[in-house]
Amino acid sequence: MDKWGFVLVVLRVCGVDVTRETPPPSELTFSSWPSSSSSSSSSSSSSSHHSPASAHTFIYEPSRGRYIYGRMAVVRDPLRTLSVLEPGGGGGCGLRLLVPAARTALSGGCEVAVNAGFYNATTGQCLGNVVSDGRAVRSSEVLNAQFGIRRDGSLVFGYLSEEELLDQRNPFEQLVSGVVWLLRDGHVYINQSLQVESDQNQSIKEFRDFADMLSARTAVGHDANGSVVIFQSDGETLYRGMSLWEVADFLKQNGVINAVNLDGGGSSSFILNGTLASYPPNPW
Repeated sequence: MDKWGFVLVVLRVCGVDVTRETPPPSELTFSSWPSSSSSSSSSSSSSSHHSPASAHTFIYEPSRGRYIYGRMAVVRDPLRTLSVLEPGGGGGCGLRLLVPAARTALSGGCEVAVNAGFYNATTGQCLGNVVSDGRAVRSSEVLNAQFGIRRDGSLVFGYLSEEELLDQRNPFEQLVSGVVWLLRDGHVYINQSLQVESDQNQSIKEFRDFADMLSARTAVGHDANGSVVIFQSDGETLYRGMSLWEVADFLKQNGVINAVNLDGGGSSSFILNGTLASYPPNPW
């Protein structure tokens, strides 16, 4: 959960993996939703001059006297405007670059960017599945919650089989692995995720601690309009921030239907117009 990693652009992505053997078919399930598009937005001739993303800050009080500071962005027409970027740009995963999300966002000309997928903080290896602008960067057999955008614009959240990942009839244009499916079709799905995504190297108790502990968090979801919703909250692992349960409740209250948790902790960053807008616990 370091602050290095992929970036999800308008949004950029990077991260660290929770592994498990190939699951039985009953566990391979996902939700798909049509995304908003230029044709479904305002038909005004000036619409092309509007930003594809609207961002705002929030203050949330999950319990009396405990305040959370964070940011959200709503991304319209995500098929056209949102990309998963490798650290440092194209080829960053292959080179195992350890690059701050803000630097990747700046070099990519991103209006809004957050960290996203997981990575190995020692070796710099990108983990999980990564597809960037239609280019397959990395594939993984481990079972983690996925976020992706297919060529027809559909937004995909959940667990995918190898056949679904490799489907060339409607391939993924963007794809990144998270850890824990927070919301499924408007319902909190954390308990089910903890059972499915726990692996041979991590006990149920430890994985539940990952969901229960306070920390900075990053997540991606979608609303009923098919816009992608980006979430980031400040914190310091174990001392302040939000649990995954609180993140799921907050997103649900704000109209998010499906959501996946992305890399958090020291990695959790929100970049707006090239400037770091969040407050990581160990800035550098």
